[in-house]
Amino acid sequence: MDRRTVLAFALIGLILVLMPYYMRWIYGDSYEESQFVTDDVQTLPPDIPSSQNRQTDPTRSSELKAAPQIDNTASSSDQTLPVANLSFEPKDIVVDTERFQATISTKGGLITSWKLKTYLTRSGEWLELISDGGHGLGTSIQDFSLDNLEFRTSDTRLELLGDRQEELVLRANSSHGVVEKRMRFQGNRYHIQLSVSVDNLPRDADLSVQWKGSLADTEETAGEAGGFYATNYEQVVTYAGGEVEIWDFDRIQDVEEPPSGQITWVGIRNKYFLSALIPSEGRYVLKLDAESVTTPLGSTHPNFNVDLVSDNPENVMNLDLYIGPISYTDLRSQNESLDGNVRELDLDEFVDYGPSFLRTILKPVTILIVQLFLAIHQLVPNYGVVIILFSLIVKIVVFPLTHKSLESAAKMQQLQPKIAELKEKIKDSQKMNQAMMKLYKDEKINPLGGCLPMVLQMPILFSLFSLFRGTIELRHADFVWWITDLSQPDTLMIAGFGLHVLPLLMGISMFIQQKMTMKDPKQAALVYIMPVFLTYIFWTMSSGLVFYYTLYNVSTLAQQIIMERTKTLLAAK
Repeated sequence: MDRRTVLAFALIGLILVLMPYYMRWIYGDSYEESQFVTDDVQTLPPDIPSSQNRQTDPTRSSELKAAPQIDNTASSSDQTLPVANLSFEPKDIVVDTERFQATISTKGGLITSWKLKTYLTRSGEWLELISDGGHGLGTSIQDFSLDNLEFRTSDTRLELLGDRQEELVLRANSSHGVVEKRMRFQGNRYHIQLSVSVDNLPRDADLSVQWKGSLADTEETAGEAGGFYATNYEQVVTYAGGEVEIWDFDRIQDVEEPPSGQITWVGIRNKYFLSALIPSEGRYVLKLDAESVTTPLGSTHPNFNVDLVSDNPENVMNLDLYIGPISYTDLRSQNESLDGNVRELDLDEFVDYGPSFLRTILKPVTILIVQLFLAIHQLVPNYGVVIILFSLIVKIVVFPLTHKSLESAAKMQQLQPKIAELKEKIKDSQKMNQAMMKLYKDEKINPLGGCLPMVLQMPILFSLFSLFRGTIELRHADFVWWITDLSQPDTLMIAGFGLHVLPLLMGISMFIQQKMTMKDPKQAALVYIMPVFLTYIFWTMSSGLVFYYTLYNVSTLAQQIIMERTKTLLAAK
Protein backbone atom coordinates (compact mmCIF):
# COMPACT_ATOMS: atom_id res chain seq x y z
CA MET A 1 0.00 0.00 0.00
CA ASP A 2 1.56 3.36 -1.07
CA ARG A 3 1.88 6.47 1.09
CA ARG A 4 -1.02 8.33 -0.58
CA THR A 5 -3.45 5.48 0.13
CA VAL A 6 -2.41 5.37 3.80
CA LEU A 7 -2.88 9.15 4.05
CA ALA A 8 -6.33 8.92 2.42
CA PHE A 9 -7.50 6.29 4.90
CA ALA A 10 -6.15 8.34 7.77
CA LEU A 11 -8.09 11.42 6.62
CA ILE A 12 -11.30 9.40 6.20
CA GLY A 13 -10.91 8.03 9.73
CA LEU A 14 -10.31 11.50 11.12
CA ILE A 15 -13.46 12.81 9.39
CA LEU A 16 -15.56 9.97 10.81
CA VAL A 17 -14.28 10.65 14.32
CA LEU A 18 -14.80 14.43 14.16
CA MET A 19 -18.13 14.42 12.27
CA PRO A 20 -20.41 14.01 15.38
CA TYR A 21 -18.67 16.91 17.11
CA TYR A 22 -19.06 19.09 13.98
CA MET A 23 -22.78 18.22 13.65
CA ARG A 24 -23.39 18.93 17.33
CA TRP A 25 -21.64 22.31 16.94
CA ILE A 26 -23.85 23.18 13.94
CA TYR A 27 -27.25 21.79 15.13
CA GLY A 28 -26.84 21.74 18.89
CA ASP A 29 -28.02 18.93 21.22
CA SER A 30 -31.05 18.13 19.05
CA TYR A 31 -28.76 16.28 16.62
CA GLU A 32 -28.32 13.27 18.98
CA GLU A 33 -32.05 12.96 19.50
CA SER A 34 -32.61 12.40 15.78
CA GLN A 35 -30.18 9.47 15.52
CA PHE A 36 -30.95 5.75 15.72
CA VAL A 37 -32.50 4.90 19.08
CA THR A 38 -33.87 1.65 20.35
CA ASP A 39 -37.37 3.03 20.93
CA ASP A 40 -37.42 4.79 17.54
CA VAL A 41 -41.06 5.84 17.92
CA GLN A 42 -42.48 8.07 15.17
CA THR A 43 -45.95 9.35 14.39
CA LEU A 44 -47.15 8.41 10.93
CA PRO A 45 -48.87 11.40 9.33
CA PRO A 46 -52.16 10.67 7.54
CA ASP A 47 -50.74 11.67 4.16
CA ILE A 48 -47.71 9.36 4.26
CA PRO A 49 -47.45 7.90 0.76
CA SER A 50 -47.12 4.27 -0.19
CA SER A 51 -43.66 3.00 -0.94
CA GLN A 52 -42.60 3.55 -4.58
CA ASN A 53 -39.23 1.85 -4.60
CA ARG A 54 -39.81 -1.26 -2.48
CA GLN A 55 -38.33 -4.50 -3.79
CA THR A 56 -40.89 -7.26 -3.53
CA ASP A 57 -40.84 -11.00 -3.91
CA PRO A 58 -42.07 -11.69 -7.47
CA THR A 59 -43.89 -14.82 -6.33
CA ARG A 60 -46.07 -12.73 -4.05
CA SER A 61 -46.33 -9.31 -5.60
CA SER A 62 -49.12 -10.28 -7.97
CA GLU A 63 -51.21 -11.54 -5.07
CA LEU A 64 -50.76 -8.67 -2.64
CA LYS A 65 -53.74 -6.40 -2.28
CA ALA A 66 -53.30 -2.71 -2.84
CA ALA A 67 -52.38 -0.80 0.29
CA PRO A 68 -54.85 1.66 1.76
CA GLN A 69 -54.96 4.58 -0.67
CA ILE A 70 -53.41 7.64 0.87
CA ASP A 71 -52.20 10.82 -0.77
CA ASN A 72 -49.51 9.90 -3.28
CA THR A 73 -48.83 13.35 -4.67
CA ALA A 74 -45.42 13.51 -3.09
CA SER A 75 -42.64 10.96 -3.08
CA SER A 76 -41.36 9.52 0.17
CA SER A 77 -38.09 11.35 -0.28
CA ASP A 78 -40.00 14.69 -0.15
CA GLN A 79 -41.56 13.87 3.22
CA THR A 80 -40.04 15.31 6.37
CA LEU A 81 -39.92 12.66 9.07
CA PRO A 82 -41.60 13.97 12.23
CA VAL A 83 -39.96 13.94 15.62
CA ALA A 84 -40.58 11.08 18.04
CA ASN A 85 -43.96 10.89 19.72
CA LEU A 86 -43.81 8.83 22.89
CA SER A 87 -47.37 9.44 24.06
CA PHE A 88 -49.58 7.84 21.42
CA GLU A 89 -52.34 5.50 22.59
CA PRO A 90 -51.95 1.99 21.06
CA LYS A 91 -55.06 0.53 19.46
CA ASP A 92 -56.01 -3.08 18.79
CA ILE A 93 -56.85 -4.55 15.39
CA VAL A 94 -58.92 -7.76 15.58
CA VAL A 95 -58.72 -10.53 12.99
CA ASP A 96 -61.61 -12.96 13.49
CA THR A 97 -61.58 -16.27 11.58
CA GLU A 98 -63.17 -19.71 11.89
CA ARG A 99 -60.19 -21.09 13.79
CA PHE A 100 -58.70 -18.21 15.77
CA GLN A 101 -59.09 -14.62 16.86
CA ALA A 102 -55.90 -12.58 16.65
CA THR A 103 -55.20 -9.15 18.14
CA ILE A 104 -52.58 -6.94 16.53
CA SER A 105 -51.45 -3.76 18.27
CA THR A 106 -50.75 -0.55 16.40
CA LYS A 107 -47.72 -0.27 18.66
CA GLY A 108 -45.08 -2.11 16.68
CA GLY A 109 -47.62 -4.01 14.58
CA LEU A 110 -47.21 -6.89 17.04
CA ILE A 111 -49.41 -9.95 17.57
CA THR A 112 -50.37 -9.58 21.22
CA SER A 113 -53.10 -12.24 21.34
CA TRP A 114 -53.87 -15.41 19.40
CA LYS A 115 -56.89 -17.30 20.73
CA LEU A 116 -57.81 -20.65 19.24
CA LYS A 117 -61.53 -21.30 18.83
CA THR A 118 -61.17 -25.00 18.01
CA TYR A 119 -59.22 -25.80 21.22
CA LEU A 120 -60.50 -24.64 24.58
CA THR A 121 -59.33 -24.20 28.16
CA ARG A 122 -60.64 -26.49 30.89
CA SER A 123 -63.29 -23.87 31.67
CA GLY A 124 -64.47 -23.86 28.04
CA GLU A 125 -62.94 -20.54 26.93
CA TRP A 126 -60.95 -19.90 23.75
CA LEU A 127 -57.33 -20.98 24.24
CA GLU A 128 -54.75 -18.17 24.38
CA LEU A 129 -51.33 -19.07 22.89
CA ILE A 130 -49.49 -15.78 23.55
CA SER A 131 -47.92 -15.73 26.99
CA ASP A 132 -47.94 -12.73 29.32
CA GLY A 133 -45.34 -10.26 28.09
CA GLY A 134 -44.81 -12.20 24.86
CA HIS A 135 -45.60 -11.14 21.31
CA GLY A 136 -45.12 -12.20 17.72
CA LEU A 137 -43.75 -10.54 14.58
CA GLY A 138 -41.52 -7.95 16.18
CA THR A 139 -39.09 -6.28 13.77
CA SER A 140 -35.71 -4.58 13.97
CA ILE A 141 -33.03 -3.00 11.78
CA GLN A 142 -29.38 -3.39 12.73
CA ASP A 143 -30.46 -4.47 16.24
CA PHE A 144 -32.58 -1.31 16.66
CA SER A 145 -36.11 -2.35 17.58
CA LEU A 146 -39.08 -1.03 15.63
CA ASP A 147 -41.54 -2.45 18.16
CA ASN A 148 -42.40 0.99 19.59
CA LEU A 149 -43.35 2.58 16.29
CA GLU A 150 -46.93 3.74 15.87
CA PHE A 151 -48.41 1.90 12.89
CA ARG A 152 -51.46 3.15 10.98
CA THR A 153 -53.96 1.09 9.02
CA SER A 154 -57.33 1.65 7.38
CA ASP A 155 -58.74 -1.56 8.95
CA THR A 156 -59.66 -2.08 12.57
CA ARG A 157 -61.31 -5.49 12.18
CA LEU A 158 -61.24 -8.35 9.67
CA GLU A 159 -63.79 -11.19 9.65
CA LEU A 160 -63.03 -14.23 7.50
CA LEU A 161 -64.82 -17.50 6.83
CA GLY A 162 -63.84 -20.51 4.73
CA ASP A 163 -61.30 -19.91 1.97
CA ARG A 164 -61.75 -16.14 2.01
CA GLN A 165 -58.51 -14.17 2.34
CA GLU A 166 -57.90 -10.60 3.45
CA GLU A 167 -54.73 -8.58 3.83
CA LEU A 168 -53.97 -6.18 6.64
CA VAL A 169 -51.53 -3.39 5.71
CA LEU A 170 -49.79 -1.38 8.44
CA ARG A 171 -47.39 1.51 7.92
CA ALA A 172 -45.18 3.54 10.21
CA ASN A 173 -42.61 6.27 9.82
CA SER A 174 -39.13 5.80 11.23
CA SER A 175 -35.74 7.43 10.92
CA HIS A 176 -34.88 4.57 8.54
CA GLY A 177 -37.78 5.32 6.20
CA VAL A 178 -41.35 4.10 5.83
CA VAL A 179 -41.84 0.67 7.45
CA GLU A 180 -44.63 -1.48 6.03
CA LYS A 181 -46.08 -4.76 7.28
CA ARG A 182 -48.47 -6.76 5.12
CA MET A 183 -50.26 -9.67 6.78
CA ARG A 184 -52.53 -11.97 4.80
CA PHE A 185 -55.03 -14.25 6.59
CA GLN A 186 -57.40 -17.02 5.50
CA GLY A 187 -60.61 -17.95 7.27
CA ASN A 188 -59.97 -21.68 7.73
CA ARG A 189 -56.21 -21.85 8.34
CA TYR A 190 -53.83 -21.20 11.27
CA HIS A 191 -51.59 -19.28 8.93
CA ILE A 192 -50.25 -15.79 8.20
CA GLN A 193 -48.34 -14.67 5.14
CA LEU A 194 -46.11 -11.74 6.10
CA SER A 195 -44.09 -9.19 4.18
CA VAL A 196 -41.98 -6.57 6.01
CA SER A 197 -40.29 -3.80 4.02
CA VAL A 198 -38.45 -0.54 4.69
CA ASP A 199 -38.07 2.20 2.08
CA ASN A 200 -34.56 2.85 0.80
CA LEU A 201 -32.96 0.55 3.34
CA PRO A 202 -29.23 0.09 2.61
CA ARG A 203 -28.54 -3.32 1.12
CA ASP A 204 -26.08 -4.18 3.89
CA ALA A 205 -28.54 -3.33 6.70
CA ASP A 206 -29.91 -6.30 8.66
CA LEU A 207 -33.70 -6.62 8.70
CA SER A 208 -35.09 -9.18 11.15
CA VAL A 209 -38.35 -10.61 12.48
CA GLN A 210 -38.68 -11.92 16.03
CA TRP A 211 -40.92 -13.99 18.25
CA LYS A 212 -40.61 -12.97 21.89
CA GLY A 213 -41.58 -15.33 24.69
CA SER A 214 -42.55 -18.97 25.05
CA LEU A 215 -46.10 -20.08 24.38
CA ALA A 216 -48.69 -19.69 27.12
CA ASP A 217 -49.26 -22.41 29.71
CA THR A 218 -52.12 -23.99 27.76
CA GLU A 219 -52.40 -27.05 30.02
CA GLU A 220 -52.42 -25.10 33.31
CA THR A 221 -49.48 -27.07 34.71
CA ALA A 222 -47.40 -24.15 36.08
CA GLY A 223 -46.21 -24.99 39.56
CA GLU A 224 -46.96 -28.70 39.19
CA ALA A 225 -44.62 -31.64 38.60
CA GLY A 226 -46.49 -32.37 35.41
CA GLY A 227 -45.72 -36.06 35.21
CA PHE A 228 -42.91 -38.23 33.92
CA TYR A 229 -42.39 -36.39 30.65
CA ALA A 230 -44.15 -33.00 30.92
CA THR A 231 -41.03 -30.81 30.83
CA ASN A 232 -39.65 -32.39 27.65
CA TYR A 233 -41.86 -30.36 25.32
CA GLU A 234 -41.00 -26.72 26.12
CA GLN A 235 -38.30 -26.09 23.56
CA VAL A 236 -37.22 -24.41 20.35
CA VAL A 237 -37.02 -26.64 17.26
CA THR A 238 -35.09 -25.76 14.10
CA TYR A 239 -35.08 -27.35 10.66
CA ALA A 240 -32.13 -26.43 8.46
CA GLY A 241 -30.36 -28.42 5.79
CA GLY A 242 -32.84 -31.27 6.24
CA GLU A 243 -31.82 -31.72 9.90
CA VAL A 244 -34.11 -31.31 12.92
CA GLU A 245 -32.45 -29.89 16.03
CA ILE A 246 -34.01 -29.43 19.46
CA TRP A 247 -32.90 -26.50 21.61
CA ASP A 248 -33.88 -26.70 25.26
CA PHE A 249 -33.03 -24.13 27.92
CA ASP A 250 -29.66 -25.64 28.84
CA ARG A 251 -28.46 -25.95 25.24
CA ILE A 252 -29.26 -22.31 24.49
CA GLN A 253 -27.64 -21.20 27.76
CA ASP A 254 -24.46 -23.01 26.71
CA VAL A 255 -24.22 -20.41 23.90
CA GLU A 256 -24.11 -23.10 21.25
CA GLU A 257 -24.41 -21.58 17.77
CA PRO A 258 -27.82 -22.22 16.14
CA PRO A 259 -27.95 -23.06 12.43
CA SER A 260 -27.65 -20.33 9.81
CA GLY A 261 -27.92 -20.25 6.04
CA GLN A 262 -30.76 -22.19 4.40
CA ILE A 263 -33.32 -22.32 7.24
CA THR A 264 -36.66 -23.96 6.46
CA TRP A 265 -38.32 -23.04 9.75
CA VAL A 266 -37.81 -22.33 13.43
CA GLY A 267 -40.54 -22.87 16.01
CA ILE A 268 -41.32 -22.51 19.71
CA ARG A 269 -43.51 -25.30 21.07
CA ASN A 270 -45.13 -26.69 24.17
CA LYS A 271 -46.78 -30.09 24.48
CA TYR A 272 -49.63 -29.55 22.01
CA PHE A 273 -49.09 -26.21 20.23
CA LEU A 274 -46.43 -24.27 18.37
CA SER A 275 -45.58 -21.02 16.62
CA ALA A 276 -43.26 -21.43 13.65
CA LEU A 277 -41.53 -18.82 11.50
CA ILE A 278 -41.19 -20.11 7.92
CA PRO A 279 -38.96 -17.78 5.86
CA SER A 280 -38.96 -17.71 2.08
CA GLU A 281 -36.04 -19.44 0.41
CA GLY A 282 -32.76 -17.61 0.97
CA ARG A 283 -30.07 -17.22 3.62
CA TYR A 284 -30.74 -16.25 7.22
CA VAL A 285 -28.94 -15.85 10.53
CA LEU A 286 -30.74 -17.30 13.53
CA LYS A 287 -30.35 -15.95 17.06
CA LEU A 288 -31.80 -17.80 20.07
CA ASP A 289 -32.12 -16.60 23.63
CA ALA A 290 -33.53 -18.21 26.78
CA GLU A 291 -34.12 -17.04 30.31
CA SER A 292 -35.61 -18.64 33.37
CA VAL A 293 -38.88 -17.12 34.59
CA THR A 294 -40.30 -17.68 38.07
CA THR A 295 -44.08 -17.91 38.40
CA PRO A 296 -46.05 -16.48 41.36
CA LEU A 297 -46.32 -20.09 42.61
CA GLY A 298 -42.54 -20.33 42.85
CA SER A 299 -41.93 -22.69 39.94
CA THR A 300 -39.62 -21.83 37.05
CA HIS A 301 -40.01 -22.33 33.32
CA PRO A 302 -37.95 -21.32 30.28
CA ASN A 303 -38.79 -18.22 28.26
CA PHE A 304 -37.51 -18.36 24.67
CA ASN A 305 -36.82 -15.58 22.16
CA VAL A 306 -36.23 -16.21 18.45
CA ASP A 307 -34.65 -13.65 16.10
CA LEU A 308 -34.56 -14.48 12.37
CA VAL A 309 -32.23 -12.09 10.50
CA SER A 310 -32.32 -11.88 6.71
CA ASP A 311 -28.95 -12.41 5.09
CA ASN A 312 -30.34 -11.43 1.67
CA PRO A 313 -29.34 -8.01 0.27
CA GLU A 314 -32.89 -6.67 0.00
CA ASN A 315 -35.07 -4.20 1.89
CA VAL A 316 -37.95 -6.69 2.18
CA MET A 317 -38.41 -9.86 4.21
CA ASN A 318 -41.07 -12.44 3.30
CA LEU A 319 -42.11 -15.30 5.51
CA ASP A 320 -45.05 -17.38 6.66
CA LEU A 321 -46.17 -18.01 10.20
CA TYR A 322 -48.02 -21.02 11.60
CA ILE A 323 -49.62 -20.66 15.03
CA GLY A 324 -51.71 -23.66 15.95
CA PRO A 325 -51.90 -27.29 17.06
CA ILE A 326 -49.22 -29.94 16.63
CA SER A 327 -51.57 -31.99 14.50
CA TYR A 328 -50.18 -34.18 11.71
CA THR A 329 -53.00 -33.24 9.33
CA ASP A 330 -52.74 -29.48 9.94
CA LEU A 331 -48.95 -29.47 9.76
CA ARG A 332 -48.86 -31.33 6.45
CA SER A 333 -51.38 -28.89 4.96
CA GLN A 334 -48.91 -26.01 5.47
CA ASN A 335 -46.94 -27.18 2.42
CA GLU A 336 -49.33 -25.06 0.37
CA SER A 337 -48.98 -21.35 1.04
CA LEU A 338 -51.86 -18.88 1.00
CA ASP A 339 -50.99 -17.85 -2.55
CA GLY A 340 -51.15 -21.47 -3.76
CA ASN A 341 -47.43 -22.19 -4.02
CA VAL A 342 -46.38 -25.67 -2.91
CA ARG A 343 -43.15 -26.27 -1.00
CA GLU A 344 -42.17 -29.26 1.14
CA LEU A 345 -41.74 -27.87 4.66
CA ASP A 346 -41.71 -31.08 6.76
CA LEU A 347 -43.50 -29.24 9.58
CA ASP A 348 -44.81 -32.60 10.74
CA GLU A 349 -41.34 -33.10 12.27
CA PHE A 350 -42.90 -31.41 15.31
CA VAL A 351 -44.91 -34.61 15.82
CA ASP A 352 -43.30 -36.85 18.43
CA TYR A 353 -41.74 -39.62 16.32
CA GLY A 354 -39.71 -40.98 19.23
CA PRO A 355 -35.99 -40.74 20.07
CA SER A 356 -33.86 -38.99 17.45
CA PHE A 357 -31.60 -42.00 16.89
CA LEU A 358 -34.67 -44.10 15.98
CA ARG A 359 -36.54 -41.37 14.10
CA THR A 360 -35.82 -42.76 10.62
CA ILE A 361 -37.34 -46.11 11.58
CA LEU A 362 -40.21 -44.86 13.73
CA LYS A 363 -41.46 -42.00 11.53
CA PRO A 364 -43.17 -44.08 8.77
CA VAL A 365 -44.61 -46.46 11.40
CA THR A 366 -45.97 -43.55 13.46
CA ILE A 367 -47.50 -41.85 10.40
CA LEU A 368 -49.30 -45.07 9.47
CA ILE A 369 -50.57 -45.48 13.02
CA VAL A 370 -51.75 -41.83 13.17
CA GLN A 371 -53.68 -42.20 9.93
CA LEU A 372 -55.30 -45.43 11.14
CA PHE A 373 -56.18 -43.82 14.49
CA LEU A 374 -57.82 -40.80 12.81
CA ALA A 375 -59.64 -43.01 10.30
CA ILE A 376 -61.26 -44.98 13.14
CA HIS A 377 -62.29 -41.72 14.80
CA GLN A 378 -64.17 -40.75 11.64
CA LEU A 379 -66.47 -43.71 12.40
CA VAL A 380 -66.41 -43.63 16.22
CA PRO A 381 -66.59 -40.21 17.94
CA ASN A 382 -65.49 -41.39 21.42
CA TYR A 383 -61.70 -41.60 21.61
CA GLY A 384 -61.85 -44.13 24.45
CA VAL A 385 -63.75 -46.52 22.18
CA VAL A 386 -61.30 -45.64 19.39
CA ILE A 387 -58.44 -46.81 21.62
CA ILE A 388 -60.24 -50.11 22.30
CA LEU A 389 -60.79 -50.77 18.59
CA PHE A 390 -57.31 -49.57 17.75
CA SER A 391 -55.71 -51.90 20.30
CA LEU A 392 -57.64 -54.84 18.84
CA ILE A 393 -56.44 -54.01 15.33
CA VAL A 394 -52.83 -53.69 16.51
CA LYS A 395 -53.15 -56.98 18.40
CA ILE A 396 -54.39 -58.73 15.26
CA VAL A 397 -51.48 -57.30 13.26
CA VAL A 398 -48.83 -58.40 15.77
CA PHE A 399 -50.61 -61.65 16.70
CA PRO A 400 -48.24 -63.94 14.73
CA LEU A 401 -45.21 -62.33 16.40
CA THR A 402 -46.75 -62.42 19.87
CA HIS A 403 -47.88 -66.03 19.38
CA LYS A 404 -44.40 -67.07 18.29
CA SER A 405 -42.85 -65.31 21.28
CA LEU A 406 -45.25 -66.91 23.79
CA GLU A 407 -44.84 -70.32 22.20
CA SER A 408 -41.05 -70.09 22.33
CA ALA A 409 -41.15 -68.90 25.95
CA ALA A 410 -43.41 -71.84 26.89
CA LYS A 411 -41.03 -74.34 25.26
CA MET A 412 -38.07 -72.80 27.07
CA GLN A 413 -39.93 -73.16 30.37
CA GLN A 414 -40.59 -76.85 29.66
CA LEU A 415 -36.91 -77.32 28.89
CA GLN A 416 -35.71 -75.87 32.22
CA PRO A 417 -35.54 -79.25 34.07
CA LYS A 418 -33.29 -80.75 31.36
CA ILE A 419 -31.07 -77.64 31.38
CA ALA A 420 -30.78 -77.93 35.17
CA GLU A 421 -29.66 -81.57 34.81
CA LEU A 422 -26.96 -80.59 32.31
CA LYS A 423 -25.66 -77.92 34.69
CA GLU A 424 -25.39 -80.52 37.44
CA LYS A 425 -23.52 -83.01 35.27
CA ILE A 426 -21.24 -80.69 33.27
CA LYS A 427 -19.06 -78.17 35.09
CA ASP A 428 -16.93 -77.04 32.16
CA SER A 429 -18.54 -73.94 30.62
CA GLN A 430 -17.44 -74.68 27.05
CA LYS A 431 -18.75 -78.24 27.15
CA MET A 432 -21.88 -76.98 28.84
CA ASN A 433 -22.59 -74.55 25.98
CA GLN A 434 -22.06 -77.30 23.42
CA ALA A 435 -24.43 -79.62 25.27
CA MET A 436 -27.12 -76.91 25.48
CA MET A 437 -26.87 -76.12 21.77
CA LYS A 438 -27.30 -79.84 21.04
CA LEU A 439 -30.31 -79.94 23.36
CA TYR A 440 -31.91 -76.99 21.57
CA LYS A 441 -31.31 -78.67 18.23
CA ASP A 442 -32.78 -81.99 19.37
CA GLU A 443 -35.86 -80.27 20.82
CA LYS A 444 -36.15 -78.01 17.73
CA ILE A 445 -36.10 -74.85 19.83
CA ASN A 446 -34.55 -71.51 18.83
CA PRO A 447 -33.16 -69.89 22.01
CA LEU A 448 -33.76 -66.47 20.43
CA GLY A 449 -37.29 -67.39 19.35
CA GLY A 450 -38.83 -65.58 22.32
CA CYS A 451 -36.79 -62.38 21.84
CA LEU A 452 -36.81 -61.93 18.08
CA PRO A 453 -40.61 -61.47 17.72
CA MET A 454 -40.53 -58.88 20.51
CA VAL A 455 -37.67 -57.01 18.78
CA LEU A 456 -39.71 -56.88 15.57
CA GLN A 457 -42.62 -55.38 17.54
CA MET A 458 -40.48 -52.65 19.15
CA PRO A 459 -40.95 -50.01 16.38
CA ILE A 460 -44.73 -50.35 16.79
CA LEU A 461 -44.55 -50.19 20.59
CA PHE A 462 -42.19 -47.16 20.57
CA SER A 463 -44.41 -45.36 18.05
CA LEU A 464 -47.52 -46.07 20.09
CA PHE A 465 -45.82 -44.78 23.22
CA SER A 466 -44.86 -41.51 21.52
CA LEU A 467 -48.27 -41.18 19.86
CA PHE A 468 -50.44 -41.66 22.94
CA ARG A 469 -48.36 -39.56 25.30
CA GLY A 470 -48.42 -36.46 23.06
CA THR A 471 -51.20 -36.65 20.48
CA ILE A 472 -53.41 -33.56 20.56
CA GLU A 473 -56.47 -35.58 19.54
CA LEU A 474 -56.65 -36.97 23.10
CA ARG A 475 -56.49 -33.51 24.70
CA HIS A 476 -59.63 -33.00 26.84
CA ALA A 477 -61.12 -36.14 25.24
CA ASP A 478 -63.76 -37.65 27.54
CA PHE A 479 -64.24 -41.42 27.90
CA VAL A 480 -66.42 -42.91 30.66
CA TRP A 481 -66.98 -42.50 34.40
CA TRP A 482 -63.97 -40.95 36.11
CA ILE A 483 -61.84 -40.84 32.92
CA THR A 484 -62.71 -37.32 31.75
CA ASP A 485 -59.48 -36.41 29.92
CA LEU A 486 -57.47 -39.05 28.07
CA SER A 487 -54.47 -36.70 27.88
CA GLN A 488 -54.19 -36.52 31.69
CA PRO A 489 -53.77 -39.15 34.43
CA ASP A 490 -57.11 -40.64 35.46
CA THR A 491 -58.05 -39.65 38.99
CA LEU A 492 -60.71 -41.30 41.15
CA MET A 493 -61.26 -39.51 44.44
CA ILE A 494 -61.53 -41.96 47.34
CA ALA A 495 -61.71 -40.55 50.88
CA GLY A 496 -60.13 -37.32 49.69
CA PHE A 497 -57.24 -39.10 47.99
CA GLY A 498 -56.80 -39.06 44.21
CA LEU A 499 -56.20 -42.63 43.04
CA HIS A 500 -54.93 -43.45 39.55
CA VAL A 501 -56.89 -46.61 38.78
CA LEU A 502 -55.62 -47.44 35.28
CA PRO A 503 -51.93 -47.79 36.27
CA LEU A 504 -53.01 -50.16 39.06
CA LEU A 505 -55.05 -52.26 36.62
CA MET A 506 -52.10 -52.33 34.23
CA GLY A 507 -49.78 -53.46 37.04
CA ILE A 508 -52.19 -56.22 38.08
CA SER A 509 -52.55 -57.49 34.51
CA MET A 510 -48.77 -57.54 34.12
CA PHE A 511 -48.36 -59.41 37.43
CA ILE A 512 -50.79 -62.15 36.31
CA GLN A 513 -49.05 -62.40 32.95
CA GLN A 514 -45.60 -62.65 34.58
CA LYS A 515 -46.89 -65.24 37.03
CA MET A 516 -48.06 -67.43 34.15
CA THR A 517 -44.89 -67.15 32.05
CA MET A 518 -42.05 -67.19 34.58
CA LYS A 519 -41.60 -70.70 35.97
CA ASP A 520 -37.90 -70.45 36.81
CA PRO A 521 -37.48 -70.00 40.61
CA LYS A 522 -34.47 -67.77 40.00
CA GLN A 523 -36.72 -65.32 38.15
CA ALA A 524 -39.44 -65.29 40.78
CA ALA A 525 -38.45 -61.82 42.04
CA LEU A 526 -39.14 -60.34 38.59
CA VAL A 527 -42.78 -61.40 38.89
CA TYR A 528 -43.18 -58.77 41.60
CA ILE A 529 -40.51 -56.19 40.67
CA MET A 530 -41.52 -55.53 37.07
CA PRO A 531 -45.25 -54.80 37.68
CA VAL A 532 -44.41 -52.49 40.60
CA PHE A 533 -41.71 -50.68 38.64
CA LEU A 534 -43.90 -50.12 35.55
CA THR A 535 -46.86 -49.05 37.70
CA TYR A 536 -44.61 -46.37 39.19
CA ILE A 537 -43.41 -45.25 35.73
CA PHE A 538 -46.95 -45.07 34.30
CA TRP A 539 -48.50 -43.54 37.45
CA THR A 540 -48.57 -39.93 36.18
CA MET A 541 -48.81 -40.65 32.45
CA SER A 542 -51.86 -39.87 30.37
CA SER A 543 -54.85 -42.12 30.88
CA GLY A 544 -55.08 -42.74 27.12
CA LEU A 545 -51.56 -44.17 27.07
CA VAL A 546 -52.07 -46.29 30.21
CA PHE A 547 -55.46 -47.48 28.96
CA TYR A 548 -53.92 -48.68 25.70
CA TYR A 549 -51.11 -50.61 27.42
CA THR A 550 -53.58 -52.11 29.90
CA LEU A 551 -55.69 -53.35 26.99
CA TYR A 552 -52.56 -54.70 25.31
CA ASN A 553 -51.57 -56.62 28.47
CA VAL A 554 -55.08 -58.01 28.94
CA SER A 555 -55.31 -59.16 25.31
CA THR A 556 -51.86 -60.79 25.54
CA LEU A 557 -52.92 -62.49 28.76
CA ALA A 558 -56.10 -63.77 27.10
CA GLN A 559 -54.03 -65.04 24.17
CA GLN A 560 -51.73 -66.88 26.56
CA ILE A 561 -54.61 -68.50 28.48
CA ILE A 562 -56.21 -69.66 25.24
CA MET A 563 -52.89 -71.14 24.07
CA GLU A 564 -52.38 -73.10 27.30
CA ARG A 565 -55.96 -74.41 27.36
CA THR A 566 -55.71 -75.44 23.73
CA LYS A 567 -52.52 -77.38 24.42
CA THR A 568 -54.14 -79.07 27.45
CA LEU A 569 -57.13 -80.18 25.37
CA LEU A 570 -54.89 -81.50 22.60
CA ALA A 571 -52.75 -83.39 25.14
CA ALA A 572 -55.86 -84.96 26.70
CA LYS A 573 -56.89 -86.36 23.32
